[in-house]
Amino acid sequence: MTGSKKVTLKDIANASGYSLVSVHRAMNNKEGVSSQVKQRILKVAAELGYTANYVASALKRRQVNVAVVLPESEKSGKYYFRYIWKGCEAAIEEVEGYNINTIRYVFSARKTKGSQEQIEILKNLYQNWGEKLDGLLTTPDSDNPQIQCLLSQFSGKGVSVVLIDNDFENCGRLCCIAPNNIYTGRLAAELMNLVLKKSKGTILVAQGDERSLSHKMNVEGFSQYFSEVNANIKIKCVKDFDDAEKNRKELLKCLHEDHSIIAAYTARARITIPLCQAVIDSGRKEDIFTVGSDLFPESAQMLRDGILKAIVYKNPYEKGYLGYLTLFEYLIKGKAPKGDAISVNISIILQNNIRFFEEYI
Repeated sequence: MTGSKKVTLKDIANASGYSLVSVHRAMNNKEGVSSQVKQRILKVAAELGYTANYVASALKRRQVNVAVVLPESEKSGKYYFRYIWKGCEAAIEEVEGYNINTIRYVFSARKTKGSQEQIEILKNLYQNWGEKLDGLLTTPDSDNPQIQCLLSQFSGKGVSVVLIDNDFENCGRLCCIAPNNIYTGRLAAELMNLVLKKSKGTILVAQGDERSLSHKMNVEGFSQYFSEVNANIKIKCVKDFDDAEKNRKELLKCLHEDHSIIAAYTARARITIPLCQAVIDSGRKEDIFTVGSDLFPESAQMLRDGILKAIVYKNPYEKGYLGYLTLFEYLIKGKAPKGDAISVNISIILQNNIRFFEEYI
């Protein structure tokens, strides 16, 4: 619609062919219209140039309930999930006043314990909130069909589900927020190859949680790159014991036994410090080109001390921020995400540019 005339709900009803009641329900996120009808109405509204006073609308409509279900920000989660929570909280603060009730749930960042706790939280959330829940933000264990089934149940109830890092494409989710994990691994490999391309030897890779699709793809991209561009470099992967001391001992054992190792890389944030400690304890810190994962106080110090030569930053803060904001935009403003997979920027942090990232620590 051209000109300065303000577009009304009646205009949208006339243009879309739906009743004024259906348009009102769709524009105010009320029950009574299917998601398909809602999207058609929102599309027509956008084409007409309709703008709403969302804050005023929020005061009139029912409260929107959003659940955030993420691993703990302390203990094992302090190296990575703390920053996803920080991003979420920043987004929550930003949209204050829109009549949104955010329900926070925390589960263990440890493997088996975390999966069981997440399952129980999702079960209780489904039973206790049922029809009242509008949105869900979580990061699933990608190797757990029970979690996929629960997420499908939420989607089937009309709950908008946004995932972080690990994706279940067939659970009916709205989208997944993650970097391109293959290219994250390839980026780390490219950096190492620039340094090592005239060398011959082995790179020790702490591969992370074997159940995590994001870790698997990261290591796959890393290995793939060297197989394509540098046959002189071999990759030696070490599994994650989900215990810092066990990881340190296993990595140290590899460094002692295999003198062909000339570099080391971890795909998982929480293994960065055990890897650094193993390199120090091996007495080979000057010889091993070590690249860590993600930025937190301890990894920043290892970079400043020269133990880490670089950090691959996967931007957990932005993941949390975008995850929550995507739900807000969809539930309150009716704006669908740009795609079903939303990437965040990844960065290489060195001693001379860490100052630009310190606000995220």
